[in-house]
Amino acid sequence: MPEPGRPSTTPAHGSDAAAQPRAVTVLILEDHPFQRRMLGRLLLGLGHVAVVEAATGDEALEAVRRAMPDLVIADLETPGMDGVTFLRMLAKEPKPPAVVLTSAHDPAVLRSVDEMAKMYGLVVLGAIPKPVSLEALRAFLLHVRAPAGAAAPVGKRGGPAADRYSPEEIAEAIARGEIVPWFQPKVSVTDGRISGVEALARWMHPQRGLVGPGAFIPVIEQTPIVDALSQSMLTQALQWVRKWERHGLKLTVSVNLPGGALADPGLADRLTTLVRSLGVEPGTLVVEVTETTMSRERALAIETLARLRLAGFGLSLDDYGTGYASMEMLKTMPVTEVKVDRRFVHGASRDPKATAVLASLLELASGLSLAAVAEGVEDQEDYTLLEALECPYAQGYAIAKPMSGDDLFLWAQQRTRED
Repeated sequence: MPEPGRPSTTPAHGSDAAAQPRAVTVLILEDHPFQRRMLGRLLLGLGHVAVVEAATGDEALEAVRRAMPDLVIADLETPGMDGVTFLRMLAKEPKPPAVVLTSAHDPAVLRSVDEMAKMYGLVVLGAIPKPVSLEALRAFLLHVRAPAGAAAPVGKRGGPAADRYSPEEIAEAIARGEIVPWFQPKVSVTDGRISGVEALARWMHPQRGLVGPGAFIPVIEQTPIVDALSQSMLTQALQWVRKWERHGLKLTVSVNLPGGALADPGLADRLTTLVRSLGVEPGTLVVEVTETTMSRERALAIETLARLRLAGFGLSLDDYGTGYASMEMLKTMPVTEVKVDRRFVHGASRDPKATAVLASLLELASGLSLAAVAEGVEDQEDYTLLEALECPYAQGYAIAKPMSGDDLFLWAQQRTRED
């Protein structure tokens, strides 16, 4: 194995470079020499990997600037600059690599640092206890090697992305119908039946293929273009609902509105006109709202929500449990559903404290007669926990990834046949 800061690589066998996976440079921040060597050997054994080692946060920061790694596997407990401080410094770099966090410490510390790193804008692929498994390493490398837009999950309101586009390019794409809704199923936890979908924006780029929302939504969030995107997404999503209904599949569709949308006094009337023109019932559409959506002209926003409910639309509180504001909103908003934020769901089955928090959130929702949807369900263990806690609905990669409208229909048919 190399000295700290010096890379070692595995050669690519054969002459067909196009058939080989993309080479990946991985920086290991780990102060324990034996663990550092073992992790390096596992990575090298996966092929097409260059490994750079660092024993301290200072060494790791120098290596980032010199070697420009694709991925950093960072232990949180290192001498000098520890892994936690290193992450804050890493976020200041012009193009920080993706990060995997490891520690032998309390899982609660890992979760806290995971959240901190994401707040700093880092792409965190995982926060996992030691020892890191071979399968986990393979999955991280696959994520890093994935083409832009085809990588794993991107948040519904955007996230870091390698490519950014101008507002003018995005506006033209909306006008050409290139930005379309993909749909992630929501299922009943008790019997697994699909009950609804969430519409998520995807750009079918003519040259770059599928582009995730992190590459375009942050660019237009503070511009009038976001309203054009919202209108397009609503119309297309409801058209799919109508199409599914004609083929015997009746679902609700949840759509996020841009910040400040509820301050528009004409919103309820426009949505009512839209659903009537497309031939679907108002109850088919569930409007997802957040603290951001409510932040402007609060009284007018509450008025709009009340009018939406009177018209028969569903209302869902997104990011449920993430702070005092979302709890306060439950008292004043006529919501019918709450979506438990993924940070309270993912990995809860492996942490008694997280289980207790999740159970409390679900109990509160039940006491308020609100349907609860657990987001971010990514493994069977968490799904089983939701069954035990009697959570009504679940959504996440363990159930299905977002997919096109046609694929959603086929997926739902297959699931019905399996039932």
